[in-house]
Amino acid sequence: MMGIKVMLHAVIFSLVFSMLVKHQVWGEYDCYREKVAVMLKCNNSIKKGGPYVRPRPGDKCCTTVQASDTACICRLLTTDDEETVEPKRLVKAAYHCGKPVPVGSKCGSKSIILFTFLYKMLVLSKHHDRSF
Repeated sequence: MMGIKVMLHAVIFSLVFSMLVKHQVWGEYDCYREKVAVMLKCNNSIKKGGPYVRPRPGDKCCTTVQASDTACICRLLTTDDEETVEPKRLVKAAYHCGKPVPVGSKCGSKSIILFTFLYKMLVLSKHHDRSF
């Protein structure tokens, strides 16, 4: 009788574990598709080199960002992606589209805390320069 209980617990644990793992894999697949879509639709804003092109609410970039999990996209950025995409520009574009990446997240190999600090310093310095 005890053997059956142990076996039943093991089966239930296995079922619950497999359901959780399968759900996570589905979520990452959706996130991968979102990453590809954002990289395509926001290419002008997030590509390396050249000036940053600020996306506007309602354009194809912002519409795609709004429908995406920005923190997940940042987690999935690889070093290969970083050869063509600038993580800090992705964070900036997400912010300008009204869907900022949470502070404390990582975007590719970069930390959002540093980006947020530097961006706020830049904005404050520009505002300060205009007030004189």
